[in-house]
Amino acid sequence: MPKRDLVRTGISGLDVLLSDGIPRGNVILLEGAIGTGKTTLGSEFVYRGAKDFGEPGLIVLFEVSPEKLVRDAAGFGWDLEALERDNKLKIIFTTRQVFRQELQQADSLLLEEAAKMGARRIFVDGVAGILGNKVNGAEPRELFHALVEGLQRENLTAILAVEASALNGGHSLALPEESIADTVIRLRMEDIARATVRSLEIVKSRGHYYQMGRHSFQIVDGHGIQVYRRVQSQRQSSRDRAAAIDATTRVTTGVPGLDEITNGGFFLGSTTVMAGISGVGKSVTACQFIAEGARKGERSLMFSLDEQVPQIIRNAKTVGIDFQQEIDRGLVRLEYEPPQEIEVDRHFHHIERIVEEFKPLRVVFDSISTYGSNLGPSGRGFRDFFHALVALMKEHQTATIYNHENPELLGMTTMMGEFAMSSLVDNIILMNWIEISDRFRLGLTVAKMRANATTRTTHECEIVDGQGMRVLPRILPDPRRQLPFSYYQGLLSRAPTRRPDPGQPGEHA
Repeated sequence: MPKRDLVRTGISGLDVLLSDGIPRGNVILLEGAIGTGKTTLGSEFVYRGAKDFGEPGLIVLFEVSPEKLVRDAAGFGWDLEALERDNKLKIIFTTRQVFRQELQQADSLLLEEAAKMGARRIFVDGVAGILGNKVNGAEPRELFHALVEGLQRENLTAILAVEASALNGGHSLALPEESIADTVIRLRMEDIARATVRSLEIVKSRGHYYQMGRHSFQIVDGHGIQVYRRVQSQRQSSRDRAAAIDATTRVTTGVPGLDEITNGGFFLGSTTVMAGISGVGKSVTACQFIAEGARKGERSLMFSLDEQVPQIIRNAKTVGIDFQQEIDRGLVRLEYEPPQEIEVDRHFHHIERIVEEFKPLRVVFDSISTYGSNLGPSGRGFRDFFHALVALMKEHQTATIYNHENPELLGMTTMMGEFAMSSLVDNIILMNWIEISDRFRLGLTVAKMRANATTRTTHECEIVDGQGMRVLPRILPDPRRQLPFSYYQGLLSRAPTRRPDPGQPGEHA
């Protein structure tokens, strides 16, 4: 079977959605309301072709002057004037009336110019005003068909931008030209919780496979268009197959006493949730997990939506951990992103890129409850994101900890609250305050360890300045000071009580 001739757009993230490009000679109808980015996307398509792929191109304008286009393009780092001097790009500023006449002529000067410079791409900005009325008795559909035929004669791959105001928001609009065009791409600006998000949808594209659905994109200063695949879209099959984890290699926790009750630590590729109310030591435990990796020469990564990097470094110092030293050694990377108006597709793309480049063995997310409060735990948004995150980490065989704030102070009715994600995780460790007499004491329970034997016994913990978290033995050295947890029952309920018979000492070892 002959290799297909695909035109790569060169637009970051778009070619992935188009399976490496668009069949050469296709006519692309680019639909969108004012401000959605049609001019930027079409211009970048021609620019990338001329600059990166040796394919000269034309940009046809009716309203935006060439001077403004050149000025705006410079803000993205595109030197259109240099390409014009090299005869790799030509900007044509004309009127709709003149362009209409061009459509009616067999010997079009526009297409003649394209042939003369060897153009392979063309962008026409604003065809709706040309095709919206009859011209010399010809229907708009006939005019569009004439334009398409002319472009195909010259084997030009064309983007034709059309303003479709009804595409703002969730409405859809079918244009008569869509059936003639080979590829249809819709741009939208959507309001989500008082924020505005740009999205791109490939409605159709003849002759090849493409990824459906609405994908986020941004217009980035100094770069141009950046498209982010939607979190739910299918990745390579190797990511799903990676769920079969290594059942021999374990990653130690770095918390004294915790390895003993987790069978030596967590499996590579496993997912662990540390669930508990604020203040029980989830972040401290996560810091020790990261520091243990650095001590062993393993790369470790922490994503935080709750604390900025300087604050994480400061807090780690209080338990004897010098993260700055490990960052300088290249063994630890700390990432913070403010949770306000988080765009999940862009954020997931950022995580993918860092994991692929940094290649960590250990990863911490602090915390998934903050994701839930921004994405909505009851809808599909959070579940789709978390499912994709788990699959990504399993593919790269990282041992990953997700901190989760369970808001129940005393007692737990569910392990993960309203998130209902326990089926997706391998391990769940519950951390909670336990009120005995007039004191709060810290308890830890290994509630779930997939492919591991688990006793589900609640162990007492303590956090010591300069040392961090540690799990205490079941028999305390001085039981006269305070009775150990082994003397109580109902520790995870709201009313722990003394056991009538604490049993023999060996039972509590």
